[in-house]
Formats: sequence, C-alpha cells, structure tokens
Amino acid sequence: MKKNLFYYLFAVICSVTLFASCSDDDDDDVKGLTIDNVVGTFTGDLKVLQQPIPNTSITVIKVDANTVKVELKDFKFGELVIGDITADCKATLDKEGDDFDLNGQTTLTVAALGNIELPITIEGEVDAKELDIDINIINVPVLNTLKVEFEGTK
Repeated sequence: MKKNLFYYLFAVICSVTLFASCSDDDDDDVKGLTIDNVVGTFTGDLKVLQQPIPNTSITVIKVDANTVKVELKDFKFGELVIGDITADCKATLDKEGDDFDLNGQTTLTVAALGNIELPITIEGEVDAKELDIDINIINVPVLNTLKVEFEGTK
C-alpha cells in the first residue's frame, strides 16, 4: 500500500513540474525595442566598391511609429560628389523583436553627372546600438548599380 502511495505521489509531482515548465512565456515585446530606441547617429565604415571610407556617420530620425528617415550627408567617393542621400524607410520589427528591418526608396539628382536622377534603394537592419544597411544607387553611368555598404554603432 505504501509503495502505491509513493508511486502515485511521484507521478503527481512529475506531472506538476511538466505542466509548469511548458507554459508559453515568449512575448513578441520581450525586448521592448521601439522606434525611439533606434534613432540617433551611427558612426562606422562605409564601403564603396569594396573600398572602406572610415568614420562615416549616418543619422536615423523618427518619422512615425513605423517609419524612419535615413540620412547620409555629403556622400562622395573618389572625386565624384554624390551629395546628400535621404530616404524614408519603413521599419518593421523582426520576429525576434531585437531589431527593425529597414526598406526604403528615393531618387537623387547628381549635379556632377549632369543633373541626372538616380533611383536609390535602402535595405538593412537597425537596433538600439548598431546600424547595418546597403544603399544601392541604380543606373550610375559605367557602373550600373553602385552598392554602398555601411556598418556602424551609436
């Protein structure tokens, strides 16, 4: 009789711990990252045609709860002055909730190339400390697409 009571109690204890440990504690907002956390100036390396341009700054500015403005001021490489690149980017919190995926488009008129308008796409990720984006300048004479990569920290 005592053996049966022991087995019964053991089964109850195992069942209780099994159900207690299987609760769903994963919230999408566990990290608590918001647009306000990612605004600021990020400094890092810009790569153009695999050539690094150190100490470059890109600013992220809040537009609304789902949009940020990405600004790269006075962009040039070599002797070619491109100018300021500014684009509104849709900011979507990723599944893990630890960073925002950025996607945006704009056009840029480049005086150094005879005032031609060049389409630009921006894709990347940003969190409270790091910015990692690709800026693609499309229809650049001779180069077709000029890929500009940036990795920086606040």
